[in-house]
Amino acid sequence: MAPTIPFFVLSTCFLALPFFSMVSRSFTDEKTGAFTFDNYILCFTKNSYIITLTNSLRISFYAVIIAMIIAFFVAMAVHSTGITTRKWFMPIMNMSQNFAGFPIAFAFVLMIGKQGFIRLALEYAGVTALKDFNLLTYNGVIPIYVWFGIPLGGLLLLPGFEAVRNEWKEASVLLGCSSVGFWFRIGIPNLLPTILGTLSIVFADSITTYTTAYILFGGTALLLPIRIANMFSGDLKASEEVGCALSVILILIILIVMILCNLGKRIITKRGVSA
Repeated sequence: MAPTIPFFVLSTCFLALPFFSMVSRSFTDEKTGAFTFDNYILCFTKNSYIITLTNSLRISFYAVIIAMIIAFFVAMAVHSTGITTRKWFMPIMNMSQNFAGFPIAFAFVLMIGKQGFIRLALEYAGVTALKDFNLLTYNGVIPIYVWFGIPLGGLLLLPGFEAVRNEWKEASVLLGCSSVGFWFRIGIPNLLPTILGTLSIVFADSITTYTTAYILFGGTALLLPIRIANMFSGDLKASEEVGCALSVILILIILIVMILCNLGKRIITKRGVSA
């Protein structure tokens, strides 16, 4: 028990107390200090806050779906290469997952920005696929968010492929099932608990992204992490109580996604056991 005391002290000081203080301030009137729901009402009625919530949810939703699809095939490919080759891929995926902030923003500007070399090369070749693409928009930034999710999703999905036994693949082939049919009928259903758990983590990582978005859009971006930071220190008028309310909303969004994913995992697991 004694060795765990420092852990509980640090958890209380740096997690529990700040969290309860944030929740308390989110229900506090900025002028009078009285209890109020006005901060939350403002978050769901003021147009700029509604757009902020919508932008963050839309970007994260599309980015997570695309990233999970690509990460699935990446994890499948890495798993099929064997243990020796897999040892080379794991550090690369881990390095890619940590390639964030200013470096990734600068890299995407160099690649697909208005004067990016990929865009210029395509235009020189007569390909106009990126002609109307603008990286510095809320839809244009989705590829960067997808980049965050692919290596993270691949790393988290990879252990799940260990549960897909080779005997199942051999049996399905003997029964006349194609490779695609095996994954849709056997492989993916068995991986669904892992996929749902990975999805919730990738979503939380996406919706809380701050540095990269700040570098691209600056402090005026209508995204939850940037908006929350501005409420405490920024060019706009600071309103810490509203910032606390937005922070609680962000936490609730992440918790809702995690709860839904966990419920899905339990339902799938129970059905699998009962079957």
